[in-house]
Amino acid sequence: MAETASVAESTGDTPSDDAADPDGGADPRDVAAPHAGPAHAARGTGAPRRRAAAWVGSAAVVAAAAVGIPMALRTTGASMHSAPASLQHITVDPTRVPLSIPELQALLDHPADLGPLSDGRRRAACLSGLGYPSGTPVLGGSPIRVAGRNAILLVLAGDRPESFDAVAVAPTCSAADTGRLAATVFPRRP
Repeated sequence: MAETASVAESTGDTPSDDAADPDGGADPRDVAAPHAGPAHAARGTGAPRRRAAAWVGSAAVVAAAAVGIPMALRTTGASMHSAPASLQHITVDPTRVPLSIPELQALLDHPADLGPLSDGRRRAACLSGLGYPSGTPVLGGSPIRVAGRNAILLVLAGDRPESFDAVAVAPTCSAADTGRLAATVFPRRP
């Protein structure tokens, strides 16, 4: 009976004196029922709350990305002009060929030095990779360095009759990988 009483106390079911059997038998409520587990297990798993918290957290991450990424990519006019003047004058645009317009125009006066791209098949593959027809004539060229890398400068007819395209490519230029390093459009001489 002591064991039954301790089970009854742990479940909150304590026998009352008026519910006892008058014949002195055991109260049917005193029979130990199978124990279902700790009382805190009756609260449930909390899965719906965790799922809701996960949705709220995911929404917060998406909102932060939607606001943060454009802000990080935005360039304001003040930050563009905050560099010291000497730094602005020595900065080179990495997408432009590092030669002046007169230097580019002078390449048209000399035979093209195309290095490894002197081979017609390699040059045709390179031109195709750049988006030009494979038979496009190279009007001038020279080995140069762009951003510390060796390159071959190709001077080609431009989209308009009054301009030329100067394209710097890796010496290993091919249809699959042109290694394009820089490009500049420049005018014909007056």
